[in-house]
Amino acid sequence: MKKIIYAFTALSFLTLISARTPKKGEAIFDDADNSQTPVIRPPENLPEPREIDTSLLCDKSATENARRLYNYLREMYGKKVISGQMENAWNANCNMLERVYKDTGKYPAIMGFDFMNYTSAYNTGRKQEVERAIKFWNGQDYKGNKISDKHGIVTFCWHWRDPLAPKGKTGDFYTKNTDFRIPYDTKTNKWDVSSEAYSAILEDFDVVAAQLSRLQEAGIPVLWRPLHEAAGNVGSFAGGSAWFWWGAGNQQGQTSTNADVCGQSYIALWKLMYNYFTQTKGLHNLIWVWNGQSQKFYPGSEYVDIIGNDIYESYLPSAKKSQVYKSNKNKFERFQSWDTTKITALTECGNLPDVSTDGALWSFFMVWNDGEWDSSINGVSKASGKNNFWSGDFFNSAEKKKEIYVKNSNVITLDELPDFTK
Repeated sequence: MKKIIYAFTALSFLTLISARTPKKGEAIFDDADNSQTPVIRPPENLPEPREIDTSLLCDKSATENARRLYNYLREMYGKKVISGQMENAWNANCNMLERVYKDTGKYPAIMGFDFMNYTSAYNTGRKQEVERAIKFWNGQDYKGNKISDKHGIVTFCWHWRDPLAPKGKTGDFYTKNTDFRIPYDTKTNKWDVSSEAYSAILEDFDVVAAQLSRLQEAGIPVLWRPLHEAAGNVGSFAGGSAWFWWGAGNQQGQTSTNADVCGQSYIALWKLMYNYFTQTKGLHNLIWVWNGQSQKFYPGSEYVDIIGNDIYESYLPSAKKSQVYKSNKNKFERFQSWDTTKITALTECGNLPDVSTDGALWSFFMVWNDGEWDSSINGVSKASGKNNFWSGDFFNSAEKKKEIYVKNSNVITLDELPDFTK
């Protein structure tokens, strides 16, 4: 999430919610079905991922570089945590890669990008994510200057704007701002293939697939995290529901509170995308990261490579800072228990995790981007604020940033990565 200037439908700040933007509003995500109490295996009893088995990739035709990257992730899992930073996809002048380096003297090993503005009109037309990703993979900053001899790891998410938004209009992805829902009948288990909505979904697939194909042609493996946070705040807040349309069910113009219907519709959409991208479009550079936040939304092992969890600490609206990091060990173990054949990552966070003391050895973490708008500079400030997840000290103090990036030997930065091409 981030408080983006694009769809400013900030979710209610009335509850103890974290103020991060495009997905904001929930600090702790719980399973939509609170009745489920999965048995958690203690970390010490989990299998050690020493023997690397690339057959565990759900795409058996994965590219060599994708296999090498996945091997590395599995090899490091349980030993060290890979650092990551989400880039700002809506303001061209906000450069999170450089902001991290200026504060720590180190570059993150992973940079996160977003296809948010590729499938719908947007008033500033920011479509530079792929170019930035290619440069980062090549060990360059966004101006093309060499910053490392290593290949940076690339991850993409997709804040998918309304596929049926009128041409020339910027579609929204928030449930309350769009009537678009998944055209899938959970009673018959069939798609409404004759519907305008279904055709629009495939058209958007084509747009994003074309960009992912560019990355594949450049030899870049992608940690692909689509359809994120599908469960929204269902189960976490009384009367809550999914804030993104892909988690809101299958009735156009309505928001379902039936977790089964929402989950089944979502899973159908995930599988449709997976098969369309891998089979129809021949995309084999993708490592599929599922981030649905609830077991009811889990597509199954054969469609997922990594399980992700997004965690933003709660704070009072009057808070001046949110630097108190709470252990996420229980959440880590709970998500890990859903499918013990997968590695688990902290795919979004506000507060940097206490890697050495928490007991939650995520595969990687991804701090969200800055989004505190300063009209005096017509850009995103570097000051402290509830929408600046890296800059300033609202979420992370200067000392904490250096402790994680510089002093902690359990955290991997860009300069410590291996070569994923050989």
